[in-house]
Amino acid sequence: MQIKAAQELDPVSPIIIGNVGYTYFLKGDLAAAQSEYNKLIEQDPTFPVGHAVLGLLYLKQARSEEAIAELQKAVKFSGRSGHALSALGYAYAVSGKHKEARLIIQELETKYQQKKTSATNLAGVFAGLEEKDQAFTWLEKDFQARSYELTRLASEPLFDTLRSDPRYANLLQRMGLAR
Repeated sequence: MQIKAAQELDPVSPIIIGNVGYTYFLKGDLAAAQSEYNKLIEQDPTFPVGHAVLGLLYLKQARSEEAIAELQKAVKFSGRSGHALSALGYAYAVSGKHKEARLIIQELETKYQQKKTSATNLAGVFAGLEEKDQAFTWLEKDFQARSYELTRLASEPLFDTLRSDPRYANLLQRMGLAR
């Protein structure tokens, strides 16, 4: 793993620690990912990405309340970024807190109208609510706009519920990311 070589050269870089942790997360090694993100948060308790991925990791472990708490910190420390809001809205949705997820959707829609977030961030919350038509409508907006945010589609855990839908494969194909 190339990123581990980078970590040996700069073991305290928050970006490198985060990338190592995310690589473990994507590979399904949740214990190793959690170890990296705990290091990251210990080093900088206000680093939003650390809290965001730790929150998603907790979701994978069916630890919803801990996930939401971490994602709330990510939202706070990121200045309510669209990406952090999307992850929190997704967590609310998959945890059965649909009212809270819809409030996040309203905030993201406002940010989208102000060109302060991407349609992909809205799609993530709709994916959590299992409202696939809405999710694909928003993903298509970013496809038409050629948004770089859409590149997250292939690996982002928020889109796990969409992967079995033929529209997902079609979108990846049109993006040139078909597997």
